[in-house]
Amino acid sequence: MATADLFAPGDTPASSVNAPGAGLLATNHLNLMYMLAAGLVMPPAGFGDKYYRDSLGCFPGWIPLFFGKVPREAIESATREAAHLKPVLVEIDLSRLSGRVMAIGEDGAVERRFPDGFDGTERGVLVPAPLPASRIESIVFPSVGDRQVCERDARDFGNVTLEPFKRRASKPLFAKAPNLPWPPPGEGPAVRPAVPLERPLAAGGVMAMLLLFGNLGERAVRACGDAFDPADDPARPFDGYPILAGLATWVRRGAAPPPMPPPPEADRTTLQRVFQATLFWEAVERLVRWREDGCAGSAESVLLDHLAEASASLDPRVQAGIRKLHDTLESLTGLGDATASELFERHDTPLGRAMTLFFLRRAGVEIFDYRSDRLGEPDWLAAAILFGVRDGWLSLPLRIRAHPGLPAAVSHRMAEMSHRIAGTGLDLGEPPARVRPLRELFGDGTVWRAVEQSAALELSRAEKWDCVRTRINLGPGEYRLTVKGGSTVIELPGEPRISPDIDSERFFDYLAGARLDSGTEAKVRAKLRG
Repeated sequence: MATADLFAPGDTPASSVNAPGAGLLATNHLNLMYMLAAGLVMPPAGFGDKYYRDSLGCFPGWIPLFFGKVPREAIESATREAAHLKPVLVEIDLSRLSGRVMAIGEDGAVERRFPDGFDGTERGVLVPAPLPASRIESIVFPSVGDRQVCERDARDFGNVTLEPFKRRASKPLFAKAPNLPWPPPGEGPAVRPAVPLERPLAAGGVMAMLLLFGNLGERAVRACGDAFDPADDPARPFDGYPILAGLATWVRRGAAPPPMPPPPEADRTTLQRVFQATLFWEAVERLVRWREDGCAGSAESVLLDHLAEASASLDPRVQAGIRKLHDTLESLTGLGDATASELFERHDTPLGRAMTLFFLRRAGVEIFDYRSDRLGEPDWLAAAILFGVRDGWLSLPLRIRAHPGLPAAVSHRMAEMSHRIAGTGLDLGEPPARVRPLRELFGDGTVWRAVEQSAALELSRAEKWDCVRTRINLGPGEYRLTVKGGSTVIELPGEPRISPDIDSERFFDYLAGARLDSGTEAKVRAKLRG
């Protein structure tokens, strides 16, 4: 949707830059929890059947934010639907926001450019949804008791944490709320068409899952970078794995990359990989549409239908392999006819192995704990993408989302992707830096700085990895060697220099197969920061 479809033509002349740096959203504590889980401040359509009417429902597709004083009606309407709801005001940072919005004044909502079109007389603003949850500055409650209820309820959710946000009680904001008209007079802005949410949430899931597997190797590091900050150039060669080459295009466009034509005179392996890349990204599209349709039926049935339909039109040279994969996956919906290792031997491509793993495990967190020597780096990465799309950021547990900085980085990019797809022209400002995998932070291991050497030693010792080597520099002189009772004693003149060292190749092999807990990883990251 183009920006012109959202707003009337013509700009409002700027008077002075007096736009407030923050606005208050009136909602209730359960709607707030859902938005924190999703990582997005979003319209009612994003909640499914878990939405309780609040100020968001007055202007579908827009986020109403008030400056200083919140109308009493906006606060009270957020808790009318159920007795257990607690009112909250969510303070949202607007300092880096720019673009076309609707200013709320005495006479209703008027189109303006934010921030330069505001003169300080506005009561609030309607911003096109969504906004990143990372822009939440603080959460305000009527009383300490209400704050404690919200904090207690948050502990019941596996994908919600209030820890990053300031929380305070301010009785006057609620008790002295003015009787200003709400909704404001006039017709207000047009209802925005369906706000793109499922694709961004799927992309958020992919970002988190690829970070989880970002230590596998150089391909994993690059795939993780493409998921967060895709390059502008077209799909690039990816060491012969076109599935991974399509990732940047999918994140950037919010749609599957166009089918890749096979290279002239391609051998059978190359031809197979090219066709399977097209099938893979079409499968991703089918999963996204399944999410958009409310997840009717199972994700497995979506993939089976996709393979059955696609195989009929495929090149005969790859058709038999896809039909074989379909039959294998279909058998896994029942009791199955082989072990996991046998299944991975039967299908030796990233598409086949990723889909097989998808049918063997129910959630992304399960494949993080799963181990198999039959799976290579491209197989794990393709599987991580499928699980990330299927689960989405909203369904991932805190265990996967626990990296410091990850929620803010993902939240911003999901909102940014939504506005890019919708064409609102809203600029959210510079995104937070992405979280880089440990593999990327350690570099290629050819030349390590002292801080990298120290972090690698500490991690290797903690995990008992057999990659620590010791160098002993001996000066001139005579040495005496004594072996007694199975132990060896060496007598040396002076004090030799003993230097622990790391076999970087073995270190990266261990790191690729490691499943580090969040505490251990946090210590290593702190060490690398110096």
